[in-house]
Amino acid sequence: MKYITKFTLLFAILFFLNCSKEKEQSLLLSGKVIGTETKSILLVKPNQDMRFDSLIEIPVENGKFYFESKLDNPEAVNLFLGEAKENGGGRFMPLFLENKKIDLTIHSEEEFDKNVTNGGNLNAEYTKFKQNFENKFNNRIKPLQDSISALFKSDEYHSDKAKLLYAELRQTKNQDEKVVIYKKLDDLEKSGENLSPKAKELDNKIKPIYEEQKLFKQNYIENNPNLVSYSFFLDNLIFNKENLDVNSTKKTYKILSDAHQNHPYNELASNLINAIENIKIGKKYTDFSAPDLNGNEIKLSEIINGKVALLDLWATWCGPCIAKSRTMVPLYNEYKDKGFTIIGVAGEFKNTDRLVKFLEKEKWQWTNLIELDRQNNIWQKYGVDGGGGGIFLIDENGIILAKDPTAEEVRMELESRLN
Repeated sequence: MKYITKFTLLFAILFFLNCSKEKEQSLLLSGKVIGTETKSILLVKPNQDMRFDSLIEIPVENGKFYFESKLDNPEAVNLFLGEAKENGGGRFMPLFLENKKIDLTIHSEEEFDKNVTNGGNLNAEYTKFKQNFENKFNNRIKPLQDSISALFKSDEYHSDKAKLLYAELRQTKNQDEKVVIYKKLDDLEKSGENLSPKAKELDNKIKPIYEEQKLFKQNYIENNPNLVSYSFFLDNLIFNKENLDVNSTKKTYKILSDAHQNHPYNELASNLINAIENIKIGKKYTDFSAPDLNGNEIKLSEIINGKVALLDLWATWCGPCIAKSRTMVPLYNEYKDKGFTIIGVAGEFKNTDRLVKFLEKEKWQWTNLIELDRQNNIWQKYGVDGGGGGIFLIDENGIILAKDPTAEEVRMELESRLN
């Protein structure tokens, strides 16, 4: 009996120690909210779309929240208050998740700078980087940013040309007209005519500091290939892809992927880099397969081979995409029998109900495929993740002729090639 009692006690101790160890190897995220009646906390992973993707949403009850999970890999997320989902965005705070205990104090959006994170080696590393970054740059950059904000408030930031276009944009409700105005605004920005003289002066002062910031962050990434660095790298690939040097980006990817072998970020980063490198004018298009509304799997190369083709990545929830697609209808009708085709791919979520109704109404006669819930990563492969889509004009040899061309630009190509 005495032996059984001792054995039972030993078993209980071992069980308790094992449970404690299991707890230590899990993410235990808890905290409180101050100054806000938010009902939940959102954790958004890199490249997730808040509108459609399945997010981690943690309920807030009586001002407190708790979340527990076993992570296969540490992860970077952006923390939002729950109402950001309905509002289409809001202020956020970078947060790094690992199998440790992490305690948060979250304030209202107006006071997000007061948020406090305790726990986790990666969060401590991020806080250290942020402090060093701010100590180096804030004194120089904040006065310039404040001056720019003042110009916005006094309506002195934009040039007269830009102001007229923005006024047109506010007045029109027609999406087709908005597409034209957005194009004009884009052209103004590219030519540097979108800013007032005062704004240009401030812009010229702040740009060199932004370049210094990029270099500071790049040096940190190369010398500290941790997950904090990987999150910075992914942000660059997603939000700053137009300004990246491919060779330098590949070298950085090698450093980070070697340091984080088998991490899911490697595949994401690789796809994003391939899109930056390959989806360019003068390069061959990237092939893919996707189903049509009848469930038939269609390979892009099989339907555009030998033709001039317009690949239209769009979505029923993207008004500007739809407006631009409509401008291509006359071109399709005129040139469809002369060696031109259009392939539309609708990026939908959850189901195709909206798409079916939309196509019944619009009656677009070209081939229409579906990218449901990002199952084939087509948007990612074409470098348009995070948006409604993009349009790519491809010649009969599979070479990309133009990215997001207007109907007039497409017509010019078709007249020279097919007439």
